[in-house]
Amino acid sequence: MSSRCLHALFLVLPLLVIACDGDSGGGPAPSDNAPVVREVQPSGGPVAGNTLINVYGSGFKEGAKLFFGEQEALRVVVVNSNRIYGYTPTASSGAVDVRVVNPDNAYGTLVGGFTYEGAPSANIDQAEVLNGNVDAVSSGQPVGATVRGAVTVSGITRGTGQGGGIRAQVGFAPADAELLNPESYTWEEATYEGDSDSREADIYQGTVLLQPAIGGESREWVITMRFSIDNGATWVMADGDGSANGVSADMLRRVFISRPRVDYCKLGPDGNNGPVNVFYRPGDTTLVKVAGQVYAAGVTQGGGAGSGLVAQLGYGPADSDPSNSNAWTWVGATYKTDHGNNDEWEADLPNPGTEGTWRIAFRFSISENAWRYCDSDGVNDSNEGNLTFSLERLGTLTVGDEAPKPPIAWCKIGLDRTPPEVINYTTTQTTGLKTVYAQVHLPGVTDREGAGPGLSGQLGWGPAGEDPRTSPLWSWSTKLTFDQDNFEHNDQWKGTLSNPAINGEYRYAVRFNHDGGPIRVCDGNGVDDGGQDFELDQLGTLNVTGQPVIPRVIGYCKLGPDGNNTPETVTYTTATTPSRRVEAQVFVQGVTNEAGQGENIVGQLGWGPAGEDPTTSSQWNWSTSGEYASDIGANDVYEATLPNPGVVGSYRFAYRFQVNDGEFMYCDADGNSPNPEQSFNVDLAGTLTVTEAQALNAIDYCKLGPDGNNTPQSLAYTAGEAASHVIVAYVSVTGLTDTTEGEVAAIVGQLGWGPAGEDPATSAEWNWDTTAGFEEDFYANDRYEATLPNPGVVGSYRFAYRFQVNGGEFMYCDANGNSTNPEDSFNVDLAGSLAVSEDPDPEPTDSYCRLQSVSGTTVGSGDTVTVVGRVHIPGVTAGNGPGAGVQVQVGVGAVDANASTQAAAFTWKAAEYTGEADGEADTDEFSTTVTPAYTGDRAVSLRYSTDGASWTYCDKDGSNVGGYTLGQQHALTVGNHSEIGYCNLQWPFEMPEGAEGGARTVYGQLWAADVTPGGGQGAGVVAELGYGPASSDPGVSGWTWVAATYLSDEGENDQYAVDLPAGVPAGTSYAYRYSLNGGPFCYGDRNDRQGSSNGFSGWDIGTVTP
Repeated sequence: MSSRCLHALFLVLPLLVIACDGDSGGGPAPSDNAPVVREVQPSGGPVAGNTLINVYGSGFKEGAKLFFGEQEALRVVVVNSNRIYGYTPTASSGAVDVRVVNPDNAYGTLVGGFTYEGAPSANIDQAEVLNGNVDAVSSGQPVGATVRGAVTVSGITRGTGQGGGIRAQVGFAPADAELLNPESYTWEEATYEGDSDSREADIYQGTVLLQPAIGGESREWVITMRFSIDNGATWVMADGDGSANGVSADMLRRVFISRPRVDYCKLGPDGNNGPVNVFYRPGDTTLVKVAGQVYAAGVTQGGGAGSGLVAQLGYGPADSDPSNSNAWTWVGATYKTDHGNNDEWEADLPNPGTEGTWRIAFRFSISENAWRYCDSDGVNDSNEGNLTFSLERLGTLTVGDEAPKPPIAWCKIGLDRTPPEVINYTTTQTTGLKTVYAQVHLPGVTDREGAGPGLSGQLGWGPAGEDPRTSPLWSWSTKLTFDQDNFEHNDQWKGTLSNPAINGEYRYAVRFNHDGGPIRVCDGNGVDDGGQDFELDQLGTLNVTGQPVIPRVIGYCKLGPDGNNTPETVTYTTATTPSRRVEAQVFVQGVTNEAGQGENIVGQLGWGPAGEDPTTSSQWNWSTSGEYASDIGANDVYEATLPNPGVVGSYRFAYRFQVNDGEFMYCDADGNSPNPEQSFNVDLAGTLTVTEAQALNAIDYCKLGPDGNNTPQSLAYTAGEAASHVIVAYVSVTGLTDTTEGEVAAIVGQLGWGPAGEDPATSAEWNWDTTAGFEEDFYANDRYEATLPNPGVVGSYRFAYRFQVNGGEFMYCDANGNSTNPEDSFNVDLAGSLAVSEDPDPEPTDSYCRLQSVSGTTVGSGDTVTVVGRVHIPGVTAGNGPGAGVQVQVGVGAVDANASTQAAAFTWKAAEYTGEADGEADTDEFSTTVTPAYTGDRAVSLRYSTDGASWTYCDKDGSNVGGYTLGQQHALTVGNHSEIGYCNLQWPFEMPEGAEGGARTVYGQLWAADVTPGGGQGAGVVAELGYGPASSDPGVSGWTWVAATYLSDEGENDQYAVDLPAGVPAGTSYAYRYSLNGGPFCYGDRNDRQGSSNGFSGWDIGTVTP
């Protein structure tokens, strides 16, 4: 023993042993500061363990471990270098050494420092389920239920942390099972959650998946937990009030799963209860989208489509009930958006193609095709009132040569059963103007409470003897407003009859229309289509007498565009050049009626502080005169540019008009007249906000290349070719490009080019001599153009744009777009590419063709590959346009097959003429895209024919260079599809040629992250079943595709189904393909052969058998 070890032993108690150099026990030698264990408190405890122990000594380091015999203590905490505490593990009775081991493996031991006492007690004192009963709704997916339970075991669960040696399981059983028999349950392991508040019990939890009702209305399950302290040899089952008083079936917890139901639905858009009318001509192919609303408690709340909902739009005979008629045609609808707790769905309404009239309805279901049928004012469980289903509230589909126009059924001037009164005005009268009433009836519109939706009415006057239905001399400037409901079927409207202010005998009348349909002019006796014809002598009479007067009263004015009653909102900065044109309308009887500008009218556009009334405030500025612009009916339209106050603040703007120096009428967005009900409302004036102009010296955004195209351009010149490629770019500077019309002088745009591999932001080898020119405003951006120079030297180059504003730093621009966000910084790999080649040899005199380019060498299955080829035939391809009779095809086939001798090994697709070949005289260029589906090593080829019978094959170096060779075919590696995570042909893999009914249904599944997981159909998915010869690549040509419909959730997959069309012959192959948000298709082969996970192969697809 070393002297160091002897020295240490003299310093401690005789029972303390310290590991030293040369000890026979082996193991690493301790460091000079090995821990020392002096005392253990308490020095004994039960064999069940979980006794809190404090160990005292020195040299304890953070991360040290504590051992009792060979077992590590539980929940150990190093308090400081002199104290550690933890909980004893379970053990047999007797004394054990207490050892502290530091992270460097140095250790100290107190021999026999702790004594275990007594025999272990295996007794569960209490087991309790903490859940209450649960009500759940499911449309078919399993319901997850989390079960929580507490267990109390003396000497084990008390204290902080998990008690040792406890197992817990969650179980579930049908409610009609033998509930006190553990064999009735399906058991799964539970996990420790934490301690109870009292620290006497441990809490465990686990989740079970419960199947919903299949075909029934609801299903009941029982859930529970059980615990064991002898590793499953014996178990104690828990119930709701604990096992200590015995387990009772009545105290077991239950989960009630019911089928969801549609509580409410409606045909048509949200908030519009008016009739849904659709018109087609027999040959129309553009279909009208029709919306439907649905609410299902617990299903439609929250964002996205309600899980399990099925929606269909249908049409059927006009005299039939969709709920019981087999003559209706139904098409699937797709989720569109949310409106509060409702979901909105929509579908294209089919065109029957033959003239006639049909009715339109929506229907929704969640469970077992239990449909709720919907009309235009909504349907729920009501037995009376508007929310009962009504055939009269269904939509109308008309197919014919002319669109139907819904007419007003009946209308009249005056109160009900009362002729219109004779009204007398003087020429100067401005007060005491008469209110004229009118009655109107339209089934399905006026028989609702309040103003009939879509109705519009006007009160007009004109010279006696002039027919108000046709005469341009009638004035209809007064809009009628809803007054009250009459007799549950009619609406009563009213308006104030304006004063012509010119001597004469006049007539007055009212007119109505609905949803832009035909206008019906009404007399005092009533007008309809059933015998009450319009009569001129039944109009109201208006007499105006007195001295002739010069008109000084504005009859009507309005701020903003015709038909828009929403006040405009304008934002300027203090430095913005005023640019917003604001318009208004004005009417003066006898002045604006005629074409052209009415005489002696003054229009002014004013602005002032928000909160100040322009009719009284001296802080409003009226120095901007409006200019006459045009006529709208009897009104004149004025325009002016809204000034910029130049001071930060909130302002309002409005128009005012006067005629012949009369009083100004102030105009808001809702329109104004002398009628008090149409007086000026400052809240309906326009809003102008002026913000502080920023010191703009930074570009906010720029982009190289056309809008909407993020693929870098790849261009070419020959060394001697004149520069011709026009390159566009976009730039945005907030406060300049979004507020300035035309070019912003402070912006500089430059088009540069330089050697490939050089960063334009740092390289001195890039050339920036080309200044781009402003072309046009593009929303908030400006578009620039410049011609890309030809470097004139053979080589590979890159090109890009850069912009600066007010002498600030340049922002460099790539095809993906760039901004000040570091994630959108310039990427030289997204700059344009320019290849400069030698000038071409003189034009050949013989025919030749060439596979000019293929857009990729390694792609995913379903990715788009663009193929370009060129054909030169003297006397045929000369001049603009395709050569007469020239047919060009692109082929995709096996990599080891020579297309010129094994054409059948390739799938061929026709290419289209795209123009004359750049740099090759009298040569036509053709192109097409293919989306190869079969994975593996493939080859791309080109061929042309002038007679469709004999073909000339074209490789990459051209048919005139060594003929066609295998080595000059384009090699293309098609890897696994990458956008959709997984897709397949689920089942069946074989189908008899004569299969009928459900036996013709083919199923397919896909999985896409963040799309298919969760309830209901994943958004943006298109699924199609295709059939054709296995020898043809389904992504190239030769296959026919039919749309499949969403069927169900299968785990995290979505399942689709469709019938294989009848008549598909034996030997035909079939497979599925799927697209997400218009992206590339994922081709799915047999599920039992791993689907798309291992690629797509013609050997792994379905087959039609004899």
